[in-house]
Amino acid sequence: MSSCAHDPDTTRPRWAIEFDADGGETDGGQCARVADAARAAGVRDLVLLAHTAHNDAETTADVDARFHALFTDGTAGDGPGLVSVHWPGMRFGPEPGLTDATESALRRTFPGQDRLIADLRSLVDERPRQFSAVDDVGMLLRRLVEEPLHAPAAAYATDMGDELLPQSDPAMLFDSTSHVCEGLAHALEQAQEEAERAEQRPERIEQPGRGPEAPTVSKSGTLTEAETAGPRPADAPTDWLARPDPLTPSARPFGSAESGRALDRLWDGVHQLLCQVVSYAVRRRAGMIGETGLAPALGQLAEALPDTRIHLVGHGAGARLVAYAVRGLKEATGGPASVTLLQAALSHFAFAAHLPQQMRGGGALAGVARSVAGPVVCAYSHHDRELGLLFPLASRMIGESPSLVGADRLWGALGYDGVQGVDGCPTLTLADALTEDALPSSGYVSVDASAVVRRGVPPQGAHFDVFHPELARLVLAAGRIVR
Repeated sequence: MSSCAHDPDTTRPRWAIEFDADGGETDGGQCARVADAARAAGVRDLVLLAHTAHNDAETTADVDARFHALFTDGTAGDGPGLVSVHWPGMRFGPEPGLTDATESALRRTFPGQDRLIADLRSLVDERPRQFSAVDDVGMLLRRLVEEPLHAPAAAYATDMGDELLPQSDPAMLFDSTSHVCEGLAHALEQAQEEAERAEQRPERIEQPGRGPEAPTVSKSGTLTEAETAGPRPADAPTDWLARPDPLTPSARPFGSAESGRALDRLWDGVHQLLCQVVSYAVRRRAGMIGETGLAPALGQLAEALPDTRIHLVGHGAGARLVAYAVRGLKEATGGPASVTLLQAALSHFAFAAHLPQQMRGGGALAGVARSVAGPVVCAYSHHDRELGLLFPLASRMIGESPSLVGADRLWGALGYDGVQGVDGCPTLTLADALTEDALPSSGYVSVDASAVVRRGVPPQGAHFDVFHPELARLVLAAGRIVR
């Protein structure tokens, strides 16, 4: 249901709208009540905020308050009205293992699966000294998130064009569970070692490659970049991830003296497999809720508030939700005035009209900027290990394998290195983006926010380090919102 509250030190109003797991509104009258309240408050700009931290009501309220505080300067002012978008998502903490709170969040996110979740926790906690127990975890995870091919959510499994693939299931669900877990454990070890050696550069600069001896792809691995000078994406968190050869782990050492150590390594990777499988299901749900739930709600708000400008802001999987909401808008619906994506758990090729690794087909969100009156601002940070390291490993689909490029380029995340594959998309530092009139009035723009989005412990890194006044200023600048 919708609610109305006020920040403690200001009269700036804020509300919430809520969706269920199928994208339906939990209260059919909530949009009308928000519109009535916004009209009565004289709100000229309405900012809709979507994040993923809905583990429980207390966590949701805390994260909502932290986001809202970014737009509060302690005075009444003419700032925007704020609307939180609530939906059945969840996030994992950095602790290795399942706490009671995390188990409760899993039960809330996957209702009716209490027995299966209890079995999963039992295995993860006990770490049986059997390889078959690791395979059992894989089987339980498949059952937890599986959707029939005809189910509505199945259409939101990937942001990449999948016309050439027979299905769009993630390979981590169907590859050998032991091999997947070993790969995740190895990636985390490699990333930790490289992080201790040196700070990753936010970007590299390349000169155009021309002539008979010029490489066919740029150092970053994209064909369209080979003959273009300029910035390139962030380095991969580990060189192992950037390799063009398949990410194949070592063979399982049955009967050897290494079996005990191999099992410990596998169980270290099991928790990350659980996190990534659940995150995949949450991202899939976010896309469906955005297009089938939030998009119609935006239409209702636009119709009820013709003189109010609506702005969308999303973090993590919440960024996927608001991006798909724009895709779901009908032509007659007034589009949002701006869209700002913070550490978006989206493919960095999601907006590309043509995917450089395929002969045909584009990203799932190609062309959505045409439905936005202002810019689509994509803030990213190379300190985000969740998106820079784990997202590419979890995004590989059945039938895909890296050929000329590494996994970090083929399955990379928007929140790690910005928009890729879109001609003419500028890249700005956060400081430059906040100067007057620096942001374009329309189209896509990448903003390197690594200067402030940089704090966090492994394995997520800085993925949740987004509560900075500079990012609120970026939202205001994107929407041309006067404080």
